[in-house]
Amino acid sequence: MATSAHDNLVALGAKWLKKQGFAVIATEINAVGSREQADVVAFRSTCSTIIEVKVSRADFLADTKKPERQIGATGLGVYRFYLCPKDMIKPNDLPLKWGLLYEDGGKITEVVRPRGNIWPSYGRDEWKEWQHAPNRDAERAALFSIARRLSRSEPILK
Repeated sequence: MATSAHDNLVALGAKWLKKQGFAVIATEINAVGSREQADVVAFRSTCSTIIEVKVSRADFLADTKKPERQIGATGLGVYRFYLCPKDMIKPNDLPLKWGLLYEDGGKITEVVRPRGNIWPSYGRDEWKEWQHAPNRDAERAALFSIARRLSRSEPILK
């Protein structure tokens, strides 16, 4: 079975978050009680992040209309990014507080994101400006889904 452009970008987004220091990363999570199905969701002790992959402009425009994307709405991720082919989404197209990553030649270019290498960079006000109020119940459900996946592949108790 051939891998789609979307699947390739999802894998690339997961690798990028791993390089950013996220230890718990999952793709295509369905969480009970949440409408959202994040392409990539990642957790660390200080925050959560999602990446929404878009391979067409029409899909991006439809995504921005979802209830979870509206100002003040809760959803998955303290930090949120779109990942798309280079130049498909422009920085001025982004919803408030969203980052933008481009895929170009199999690599990610960070187009719009908070500055600093630490997630979040405490003491830097810019990171606070990028934070969303996550839906804690949805995030808990996502973590449970990840744990359930892991427990199916490896026994937790031996």
